[in-house]
Amino acid sequence: MKFYGIAVNTQNKSAVINNLPTDYLGAVKEAKRIAIKQGLKYQFVKPAVKYQFVKPAVNGQKEGATLTKFAAQRKNRKSVKR
Repeated sequence: MKFYGIAVNTQNKSAVINNLPTDYLGAVKEAKRIAIKQGLKYQFVKPAVKYQFVKPAVNGQKEGATLTKFAAQRKNRKSVKR
């Protein structure tokens, strides 16, 4: 798994640290080392996820809260039981 790090400078502007090792502890150590070398303050390391966006709904699939999505089905089931 790839990782990226975030560090900030004295004006609280964030900088991304790329090309970190694939293990978490190695990535943290390397990010801290690079941040100190560049005069930045280390913040955190996160895994680099390839797709960080919300997937669009599949055709015919409803979006929204579960209670509102399936309200019609619940009403139909109640009427069948009666």
